[in-house]
Amino acid sequence: MEDNKTKRELIEELNNYKEIYEEYKLILDTTYDFISIADKNGVFTRINRPCMELFGVSDSEIIGVSAEEVERKGILKKTMTTTVLKSKKKEIMVQETSIGKKLMITGIPMFDKKGKLQKIINISRDVTEIDKLNQRLNETMELLDWYKNEMYKKQQIDNNFVKGNSTVMKKVVELVSVFSKVDATVLLKGETGCGKNRIAKMIHQISDRREKPFIQVNCGAIPDNLLESEFFGYVEGAFTGANKNGKNGYFQIAEGGTLFLDEIGEIPLHLQVKLLHALDQKEIYKIGSSKATPINVRIIAATKRDLSTMIKEGSFREDLYYRLNVLSINIPALRKRKEDIPALAHFFLTTFNKKYFMNKQFHPKAYEVLASYDWPGNIREMENGIERLVLTCDANVIEDYHILNIINDNDTDRNNLIEIKDIMPLKEAVEYVERKLLLQAYGRYKTTRRMSEVLKIDQSTVVKNYKKLERKVRMMTFSIYIDDRCHQYSVFLLKK
Repeated sequence: MEDNKTKRELIEELNNYKEIYEEYKLILDTTYDFISIADKNGVFTRINRPCMELFGVSDSEIIGVSAEEVERKGILKKTMTTTVLKSKKKEIMVQETSIGKKLMITGIPMFDKKGKLQKIINISRDVTEIDKLNQRLNETMELLDWYKNEMYKKQQIDNNFVKGNSTVMKKVVELVSVFSKVDATVLLKGETGCGKNRIAKMIHQISDRREKPFIQVNCGAIPDNLLESEFFGYVEGAFTGANKNGKNGYFQIAEGGTLFLDEIGEIPLHLQVKLLHALDQKEIYKIGSSKATPINVRIIAATKRDLSTMIKEGSFREDLYYRLNVLSINIPALRKRKEDIPALAHFFLTTFNKKYFMNKQFHPKAYEVLASYDWPGNIREMENGIERLVLTCDANVIEDYHILNIINDNDTDRNNLIEIKDIMPLKEAVEYVERKLLLQAYGRYKTTRRMSEVLKIDQSTVVKNYKKLERKVRMMTFSIYIDDRCHQYSVFLLKK
């Protein structure tokens, strides 16, 4: 009886094991993970259905086969099983199948009570799509960074006077954008006040060096006997009166950033030699030291002088000129890009309104006067004049006569907008002055009757001369956005 009971219990126990096995098999076959089991010799004893589907093989092709054989058949480039067999510890790796799938595999060794390896369980997860998504995310982030960088550059240009409507200024903006991407030296050429320092700062602000210092040096403002120590610094005890701790020069202060050398033509010849060495060798020698100090600085130089003429005169080194003139930008005078004057005027007006908490506006005729004037002091003169207008004009609307007062104050030798730049035949000079007076009078009064009263000539003379004038003027139309509304104006300019 006892024997029969034992048999029944054994049958029930076997049935329980069978049921557990089926449940275990069901779990293995329905899980999203890929699971394989190998014995202590690395021979596979079990793989689940997802694993078979992934590798495109049946269980008969894997079960009873060693991991090394699986690698030789090319089913897997490298199996986790062989790795765990060697290390005898838990391992994690990314594995690629023969059909291009990427798996994140965890290999877990199982030991008996004596610490001997019994089995290796490999649990894998398909990360192919995750990997693709990560690649796309990285590509998207790179593209986003590129867009952000380009938008930053555009914003820096749009928020600065560098922008312009004229063809010549659009070319300058294009060069600024291109030169900011490379690390070569740049030479800026242009008249006093045309904005060379702002162009240099713009190149720095949109370059990869923008997080580092921008050091501006006016080479003409430093006494000759101090130039070398200011540029290259000195070591302790270099000369009488030197700082006991030594001093870093402009090159070291600007390390990693940009050193802007304004008025480069004012540097004496003896210093030009050391400057050339610094540019060529990327190193400097401090005063009192024989040890070279490496430097990482971008040089932007600027001048209003004709360096080619200085080279012929022997006051500027030809080799230094070519070293500085790797890239160059000729910044046009304001009189050569009158199309930009209204936009610049509005930019400065907005800037100073914000600075001084004002709300001044230009009358349309004020824009006409601004655009008709040649601005011999260029950007600097205009900026200074508009700042003064914002601070001194009692009315909220700045009229044309306010502009004229500023212009006359700037140059008492000028008669309103009249300027003779060179010797010319007296008859031509008289005609030129006459045309400018008629043009100014028409821009302000519009009617020939009122013009004749102001100019103190007959109305018929005004009509006759103005008909001649019409053949010698050009009309410039420009738009200004004020409070998101577009305002269009027209200005008549003399054809010279």
